[in-house]
Amino acid sequence: MFFFREIRKYWRFAVYAAKSDLQDEVANSYLNWIWWILEPLSSMLIYVLIFGVVFQNDELYFPIFVFIGITMWDYFNRCLTSSVNLIRNNQHIISRVYIPKYILLIQRMLVLAFKMLICWAIVAGMMVIYKVPVGINLIYMIPDLAVFFVFCFACSLYFLHFGVYVNDLSRLLAIALNLMFYMTGIFFNIQKGFPAPFGYMFQRINPVAYLIFCLRKSLLYNETSSLVMLGVWLIISLLLAAGGIWLVRKNENSYVKMI
Repeated sequence: MFFFREIRKYWRFAVYAAKSDLQDEVANSYLNWIWWILEPLSSMLIYVLIFGVVFQNDELYFPIFVFIGITMWDYFNRCLTSSVNLIRNNQHIISRVYIPKYILLIQRMLVLAFKMLICWAIVAGMMVIYKVPVGINLIYMIPDLAVFFVFCFACSLYFLHFGVYVNDLSRLLAIALNLMFYMTGIFFNIQKGFPAPFGYMFQRINPVAYLIFCLRKSLLYNETSSLVMLGVWLIISLLLAAGGIWLVRKNENSYVKMI
């Protein structure tokens, strides 16, 4: 398949460009890479203070519970918001040499994945501090994250494409993501936060909320994820990704003219 051939061909470029972006991001900062730790930690502390102390949330391992949600949401949010202007921000590259446009998206996802890896290291440290019992179900983290990355890639492809033609798309997306944030259970348990059966429904029709729920189950509570639901969202994500790849590949020659 052409997609995997091109991934193999341009993989070195994506990795090299991702490293360059990470270096540029901290080049003129006094704290350098420490910001990658401070930003998610500060968000976690704010939500723990408000919902854990002020509103007395009794969720088990609540600081880790919140941090997992923030880690997942931050990756999803940044993938989508950065994809909208990805073509415009890289016009100096695509106007000079040919490169499959979804390679630019993969490059951006690699940058965000590196930052996410730091957050998972913090989660591991917090689990040690809070003495969270770890079991065999920890392995479910692998399929959970795999489905999550495919879904993020699939959604970002469409925003990459339509962001070239719709100048206001970034503002519309910001409003939609702001609404989705409060419906995803970043700082509360959706099933407990909404009356039955709406909590159960909201958790499963929102893939980000469901995958956060699955990761919390496997990491914090040593419970198994539903392979059926993971399979459903994997199939949906793959179909969306296939459609997005086709859409971008079909129209990529017109992007240079539009920008």
